[in-house]
Amino acid sequence: MSGAPGDDRKGAVPSYLVRGLVAGFTVVFLLLAAAGWAALRDSREIRRGTGLMVAEQMRISRLLYEVQMEEDAIAELVHRVAHPPEPDDRVGLIGQLAEAEVTVARLTEESETTPQAGLWKELKARTAEFFGLVRAALLRESVPGEDEIQGVFRSHDRVVALIHGIITESSKHLEESEREIERQSVRLADDSALLLISCLVLSAVCAAATVGFVRHGLRRMAQQSEELNRVSWHMLQTQEEVARRFSHELHDELGQSLAAVRAGLTRRSTDDLESLRADCLHLVDESIENVRELSQLLRPVILDDFGLDAGLRWLTEKYAQRAHIELRYESSGTGRYADETETHLYRIAQEALTNIARHSGATAVQVRLEEKAGWIELTVEDNGRGLPEGAGSSSASIGMIGMRARAEQSGGEFVIGRAAAGGVRLRARVPARRHPGVEGG
Repeated sequence: MSGAPGDDRKGAVPSYLVRGLVAGFTVVFLLLAAAGWAALRDSREIRRGTGLMVAEQMRISRLLYEVQMEEDAIAELVHRVAHPPEPDDRVGLIGQLAEAEVTVARLTEESETTPQAGLWKELKARTAEFFGLVRAALLRESVPGEDEIQGVFRSHDRVVALIHGIITESSKHLEESEREIERQSVRLADDSALLLISCLVLSAVCAAATVGFVRHGLRRMAQQSEELNRVSWHMLQTQEEVARRFSHELHDELGQSLAAVRAGLTRRSTDDLESLRADCLHLVDESIENVRELSQLLRPVILDDFGLDAGLRWLTEKYAQRAHIELRYESSGTGRYADETETHLYRIAQEALTNIARHSGATAVQVRLEEKAGWIELTVEDNGRGLPEGAGSSSASIGMIGMRARAEQSGGEFVIGRAAAGGVRLRARVPARRHPGVEGG
């Protein structure tokens, strides 16, 4: 388990649950925002393109209208050239010709930003050529010859062809603009549909994950509630057993020893005072030993006086003598730790050794106390029968629940696994909080 020593995880919502929910809903929110942004961007692009296309087509339409009007004027000039006008009319026709030249020049300048700007420039050149031929024919005193009139007609045909070409190209450009707007609309619809489908899929995934997290949390709460009930019941039973044992010890051992001492002291015969004194001292020594055992059962005095290392060493020595099992104790944890830390680790080791004696059938046990990187680890492993198939850290025995609860109460973890020798390995890892005012080694 990673994390800094002293992390407080009691009563907190699991971090993976919070991270999963936040990440899922963030992705959904971002996708929805992306879908809205893409739709807004494309719609603005379509509106802008449509506005530009409409403005451009209106300008082109106006230019085409005016150039068609000039085409009518040009056609009138061609007709007058073919039928020579009176001298008085020539002045008016030359004035119309000058106005037509100015109009064509203006239309060409206005069309410089249109896609047909090249055709308009060519039209300007052709109309200049045409106007030059017409002006020369009008200024001639004699009737124009057949070749000159045919030249005017050919120039007129080229001008008319260019005007029709501009109209055709403008129509094609309009159709292409309409197709581009349609393509943008289709792309907008496709992008929006893809993003919306992605949002729906991720929303469904997040909803399923949320349901799964909630179900897992409810199951975990139910398990913890069940474990709490079992631990509470076990504590009541333990308290009753301790009370019963104290009652028996006080009545059967201490009470009888004190009664025997009283009987010896009240004996009227004083023939053998030395023997009476020895018997009384023996009974008092037994009573003192019983009181010490009862005191150690409640709270090991060595743990308070000398710390965790000395307490575990005393515990393992007593266990080896009582259970007749080879036991090796190793320690690199020196100094004093917080009272809560020492008490919890001592009780974990005590419970682990009790379980080994009752259930494992082991012949060798190893207990290690190690301090490293701000953490203190207590490891107890044996060479016994090991855990049943399928058992592990989820074991729900009262002893395991109690040991796990003590480790988590200290801000650490409790792990159950298989030892290298085939038995069980129990490992409690908690932050190495030092005893207030005491420097550790």
